Amino acid sequence: MDSIEKDWELFLTIAQEQNITKAANKLFMSQPALSYRLTQLEKNFDEPLFIRTTKGVILTETGELYYQYALDSVKRKKEFDESLENRKTTISGTLQLGSSSIFANYELPSILAGFTNRYPHIKLHLQTGISSRIAQLFTNNDIHIGIMRGHHAPTGEKIYLSTEPICLVTSKACNRQTLPTVPQIRYTTDPSLYTIMDTWWNQNFDTPPNTCLYVDTMATCRRFIQKNLGWSILPYTGLEYFKDDVNIEPLQWDDGTPIERETNLYYHLRVPQRKPVQAFIDYMIEYMKNQPHK
Repeated sequence: MDSIEKDWELFLTIAQEQNITKAANKLFMSQPALSYRLTQLEKNFDEPLFIRTTKGVILTETGELYYQYALDSVKRKKEFDESLENRKTTISGTLQLGSSSIFANYELPSILAGFTNRYPHIKLHLQTGISSRIAQLFTNNDIHIGIMRGHHAPTGEKIYLSTEPICLVTSKACNRQTLPTVPQIRYTTDPSLYTIMDTWWNQNFDTPPNTCLYVDTMATCRRFIQKNLGWSILPYTGLEYFKDDVNIEPLQWDDGTPIERETNLYYHLRVPQRKPVQAFIDYMIEYMKNQPHK
């Protein structure tokens, strides 16, 4: 990375973190080293780019002007690099991919193993998380492709991947009649799935659920249910490994419609498309054709 590009990165990180120590940690630098680089950069302007406060730093007027310049420069440099990569006969370059955590855990390893074997010159950057976060990254153009579960509708093209049922999951000692007296286990997931949980409950029970256990992952939730610590509503993915230890009941709305959740791949339509992006889209279409119907 050229010195000027490094200066852009350091400056933008400090501006975004509003704290030199936090910025240094994010950049894997020492705080004194980052402060020195900032001082050297500010000498080019004969005035400070930041105002130091007890709580961190804030941009000066000159700093605000440089912030916009640095943002635009980084964007233009990235576009230039990608244009050069697209001219090469070998499919190379960077693919910015985002995926829901559950899909990344159960499906993506096999997909990426095949993809990287076919396209060894493509540099893959992957981010995982709940689908609402992946949708935001996609909308902000921070990723080229987003794999999301649930009802997300970002602007872009969509490739259907699969559908799975939403299930009531209880221990063997529990059943639907006892649910109001048994702890409900809530886990970190998309707000849309919380809405499904609450709507289904209100259609079937007159009293609020006994929600008292909160965990951060579906995996922890499944383990808690397995040990008879409570019940939850979960997508089916991953439950097949627990089917001998827990009760799994695919849910329906009160009109009999199955409660299901789709997984889709989203990409921005560009002509011509970046080669790494187009390669992944084509690979996924081929991959899904060879999978059992979901």
